Formats: sequence, C-alpha cells, structure tokens
Amino acid sequence: MTNSSAGIEGMELKPTMDEYQLVWENTNDAIFILRVDGAVIQANPALTEILGWSLEEIEGNARPPFFTDDFTVEKHQKQLDVLRSGQNIANYETQRKHKDGTIRDVLASYRAINKGHILAVAMYKDITEEKRIKHKLGIAESCYRTLVDYSPDAILVQHGDKVSFANPAAIKLLGAESLHQIIGKSIGDFIEPAQTNGKSRFSEVVRDVEMGETEPQIERLVRFDGTKIWTEITAIPVTYDGEVVIQAILRDVTVRKYYEDQLTYMATYDPMTGVFNRSSFIMDLDQAIEQANESGATFAVLYIDMDKFKAINDSLGHGVGDEMLIQFAKRLEENVRSMDRVGRVGGDEFLILLWDIAKEKIEVIVKRMLTHLSKPYLIQGNEIHSTSSIGIAMYPADGNDSATLIHNADQALYRAKEKRNHFEFY
Repeated sequence: MTNSSAGIEGMELKPTMDEYQLVWENTNDAIFILRVDGAVIQANPALTEILGWSLEEIEGNARPPFFTDDFTVEKHQKQLDVLRSGQNIANYETQRKHKDGTIRDVLASYRAINKGHILAVAMYKDITEEKRIKHKLGIAESCYRTLVDYSPDAILVQHGDKVSFANPAAIKLLGAESLHQIIGKSIGDFIEPAQTNGKSRFSEVVRDVEMGETEPQIERLVRFDGTKIWTEITAIPVTYDGEVVIQAILRDVTVRKYYEDQLTYMATYDPMTGVFNRSSFIMDLDQAIEQANESGATFAVLYIDMDKFKAINDSLGHGVGDEMLIQFAKRLEENVRSMDRVGRVGGDEFLILLWDIAKEKIEVIVKRMLTHLSKPYLIQGNEIHSTSSIGIAMYPADGNDSATLIHNADQALYRAKEKRNHFEFY
C-alpha cells in the first residue's frame, strides 16, 4: 500500500495500517461500526472513554446497553431502516447512557455503508460539557454572544449575500488574519468551485433554509492560505434586528471524512492488492445476474490462482509472496476492461467477472491473460517465474446464481491445474 503524503489534502485512499491505527486510537470522538442488525462489531477506545462500556461488553448486542429508556425499540428500528435505505443520518443531538448510569449528551452521526455485513459507521462526540455550559449561560443575548464567541464551532452570519459576522472560531477555520478579511464576502465564496462546475452550492443551501430545510451539507472549503478542508455547514434562519438572516455553523470534518472513506474502502477492497474483496465481488456478481436477466446478456466468471505459489512463498518469504500477489493483481486489472471486475478470494485465488461477452471471445482473452501472467516477476532482486491456471463458468449456461457460478468456475480451475498454465471451461 502507498504511504500517504503530508497533510490531509495529499492523503490517498490506501493508508498504511500504522496510519489507520493512529487515527483509530487517538481521536477524541467515539467511532464504531454497526452490523446490519444494529449491533456494534468494532469500536475505537474513545467509545469506552465517553460511555464506559468496553467493546467486549456490548459487541454483538443488537440493542447496545448505552441506549436510554426513551430511545425505544421502534425508534431504533426506524433509525436502522433509514440507514438500510442508504441515507446518512447527519449530526443530531441525543443522549446515551454511561455504564455508571449517568446520562451523556452526544452529537451523533451515522454514515450508511451497506456493504456485506456492515450497515454503517457511527460517530459520537461528547457534548455533555458544552450542553452544561449552554444551560448555565441561558438564552440571554449577552450570554448567547459569549457562547458564540467562545464556541469551538465556526459561526458566520450572512445578511443577503454578504457575511456580517464571524466568531473567532470562524476566523481561525477560514485561515483569516482578521474579521475584516471575511466581512463583505459570501460563505459561497469559500466553497471550492470545482465541486459545483464553477457555481457555488451555497445559494441552494440558502434556498433550502428559506423553505424550512436545515439539513447539514458537506462541502470542501478553500481557506485564505489556499489549503482545502472538508466542512459540515448547518444553516438556519435567525431573526436579527428585525430581519431574517442566515446563521451558519461550520465544523471541520476533514479527518472524519477521511476516516469514513478509509472504513468504506476497507469494507469494500482487499487491503493488500486493492482489488475487490470477496463480499464486494459477490455483490457485483449478484447485480450482474439481475442486469443479465433483464437484458439477456451473457458473462463469464473466471477463477484464477498461481501455480506453485506456496512453494515460492515458503522459499523466498512472505514479503516476496505479498509483493508477488500485488503485482499479480495489477496484471489481472491490466487485462480486463473498466466494466469488468477483479476480486480476491484469499491467498493466491482471484475471481474475475467478464461482463457481456460471448463464449467464443473468451478463449482469446484468457490466452492473452495467461501469457501476460507468465512473464517473470522481479521482486527484491529475485527473478521469479510462475504460471497460472484459470477455470471458467458462463452465465446462464453454468449457473444462474453467484454461489453456483463460483463453485463451477472453481471446479473448472481444479481440472486446469492438472495441466498448469492452462484454462478450462466448466
């Protein structure tokens, strides 16, 4: 995997495990993964710090014990149904029960994943202290202004198409040296034009607010120093001096978005080779079957492995073996079209879906593939010669569901390996 370059902007979607572990263990917010039934199956240390429960105490429980009594089973199922439909649940204030029985205020977010057995990635931010301070200050204007000035969230007020107020956190977020740099500009001026084909989306946000919709929007902002950050913008109408203005709360979610992207990537792709993992490949295969049923198209499933890979791995070491798998997967991707799919089953076994192709054309493709795969691998000063074997199952002739197609391609591979550097149709 490729090391990330300095700064969030340069980060790629393939972090090292050290980077992944560093973010996971040191973020102040609780981050956890939900199974399709709502059970927590993985959580970072911050969950225990905020709510007191260890992963072992809540793991696999479809209704985690940190839910308060007023968060009923019906409300929980409704929330799960929203995530199953593919909708995210944006930041909202709620309460959760600490292991010691106290109630904590949290800002909760859920990002729908719906990949294999993973339903969503959740994040809880402990706002108990913030809520306590807000309650203590009350709603008096002077106290509210104090809260705004000292709020860790960036707050901007826009009157018409111009910013008329920015708190210190907003000045810092936008990288300005003073308030005067911001006053008179529009919030839309800071939204990256490339996201909207040169047009700001903030006008749409203002329109939604005027219609009573205040859902948070995730936008990438360009700061005064040119750096870019992902920001969650929540805009609400506020009456100020007898006029309705737009108050926008901005939160820097760059790290959160990066981390969510990594979790999504890790739930979808094989971390070593970068091709689809088994569950993602099967999901695509199931979709291909549905499309083929409607269109009458045919396609092929190829089951591939390297001949005598174990001997190479044992003699030259796992480091060489891993690099060989990476190069092997890259060669597979170089020999398929953008519409095709490559997935790793495990070890040196891979699957390929060749979409919308007639059987008579496959032999040409597979012969070319075998030739390419048999070229020497140069790894750590070693020139390694290896061949591959391929088993092929056709849809719909050799099966009309993913399990049958993969099984039959595997059976064909078993016969192909008797000859090595060979392919067989089921």
